[in-house]
Amino acid sequence: MLFPHLSFVVEVIGACLLLVMILYAVQLNRRLTLLKADKAHLQKLIASFNQSTARAEASVQKLRSGSLEANESLHASIKQAKQLCDDLAFMIDRAGGVADRLDHSIGAGRGGDRNVRTFGPGANDQGAGVSGVTGLRPGNRGRDMSDSGRKKAALLRALDGIR
Repeated sequence: MLFPHLSFVVEVIGACLLLVMILYAVQLNRRLTLLKADKAHLQKLIASFNQSTARAEASVQKLRSGSLEANESLHASIKQAKQLCDDLAFMIDRAGGVADRLDHSIGAGRGGDRNVRTFGPGANDQGAGVSGVTGLRPGNRGRDMSDSGRKKAALLRALDGIR
């Protein structure tokens, strides 16, 4: 034997390597234990996430059905409003015809008396002004008064006289 202490050195190096390996195994065991604990926590988190997703999907379905009901209700209200608008337009047209006939009969009853007060833009405090009322209807705004406008003005004057 050339080196009597060589076997002792090899055994010491082997013992040191075994000690390092034991320390590494202990550390690995701790990490695996933490990983198993985190795995259980992660599974609980995933289950909670699945429940939240299911609740969100149910809420979205409820929201969709609610919006469809609101949409149907809105369409029904719009349809009813259009019908009312058409009815009002019809009534306004009929009222215009009645007002024209009433004005004609009032004018015939007075014998064509035109010495009455006028209303509208340009009328002063004494009642002298433009020869009629403009803007009785939205379609008459900004236009000169027509014959029917004068009739309506006369009707308004007659109604004002009744009060």
